[in-house]
Amino acid sequence: MQKRLFVSVHEAWLRLLFSSFAVNDREWAEKLYDYSEIIYRHLRFIETIYVAKNIEYSYERPAIELNFKTEGEAALFCDEALERVEKQLSDNGDPLAKRMLNDLGFIRSTLKREFERSEKVTAFNKSLTLDGYELEKSSLDALVMFLFEESYKEYELIVIYSYAGTVVEDKRLSEIFQILIDESKFHLKSFARMMAKMGILAVPRMVTQEIYKFESLKKFLEDGIEEEKGAKEQCRALAEAVDNEELQNFFNFINFQEDYHITLMQEALERIE
Repeated sequence: MQKRLFVSVHEAWLRLLFSSFAVNDREWAEKLYDYSEIIYRHLRFIETIYVAKNIEYSYERPAIELNFKTEGEAALFCDEALERVEKQLSDNGDPLAKRMLNDLGFIRSTLKREFERSEKVTAFNKSLTLDGYELEKSSLDALVMFLFEESYKEYELIVIYSYAGTVVEDKRLSEIFQILIDESKFHLKSFARMMAKMGILAVPRMVTQEIYKFESLKKFLEDGIEEEKGAKEQCRALAEAVDNEELQNFFNFINFQEDYHITLMQEALERIE
């Protein structure tokens, strides 16, 4: 039950998160995103308890397919996942369980009022157009490949840093991992919304335990620094490959953000050496 609860909350978070990227109504999207953040915090609350009590859990979860056609169907898609979580929780007087059930009840009541929304969802129509930009085929191919690779990578980093931030005991290390989580959330949001506009939005594949669990924190950080350097090079290469000034500026902006990530990870590495 405990392991299944963690998986169910993880799936509910992702359903809300990617639905927020998929819908066109910005106000509705921001509300869904805010709700996804609440469910993500539930996930971290549970993880903290499980680690403290040495309860087995896993970030591995079933594949999630996005196939809703209207914003009302998106609301139903999210509510189904929250209902599963609600059924797995019991109001046994525990303050965290009571808080989670209260949150779920409120979010579900909001979602149910949106079931009849008829606005079409175009995030999966494979239009391969972006805000009217005219991109050459080579630029478009480079952009599509980058978005799929980097949306997975940012999700992977959120999972890794979430796990790392929970299991380490050094307060500053936990702070560093939380900053990196927030940065990866921003990047994922940026890339996923771009994918939605192009009709290619998809939930990234599962992150396996072999990836997010590390035996050596030192090696994890060293590998992470090299990965950030690789991400910088990918952004630089894409900025050169995409024949559009606005997109070039955006990817250069992301490129230089990676410098800060590297600095944070170097600080973390220094703390354990």
